[in-house]
Amino acid sequence: MSIERREAPRFLLNLSVSEISGHGLLGKVVDFSRKGMRIILDAPALSERTDIQIAINRPDYNKQIFVIAYVAWIKPFEGKYEAGLKFRNIPPDAKADFLNYGYKLWLKNRLSC
Repeated sequence: MSIERREAPRFLLNLSVSEISGHGLLGKVVDFSRKGMRIILDAPALSERTDIQIAINRPDYNKQIFVIAYVAWIKPFEGKYEAGLKFRNIPPDAKADFLNYGYKLWLKNRLSC
C-alpha cells in the first residue's frame, strides 16, 4: 500500500509552458494543485533544488502567467523529462483561475461518464 504524500488535490490540465528562467523552452503542465504542478519537458533544462521562473499559457488565454517555483524533482519520462514544481510565488488570482479551470474540466469529465 502506498502512502499519499500530496497535500492538495491535483487537477489534470492542458496548459503549455513557453519559457523557463528566460529561455524559450517548451513544455506542458500535466497536473496542477494549489501547492505546485507537474510538467513535461523535451529537454532536461532544470536542476533539482533550484528556483525557476516559468511562463504558463492557458489554451483560451492570450497572456502568459509568470510563476516562481522550486524544482522538487526531475526524472526521465517516456523520452522526455518530468519535473515536480512547488510554488514559491504565483499571483493569487492566476492560481484561483487555474484551479477553477481544472475543477470545471474535472466536473465536465465526471458528468460525461
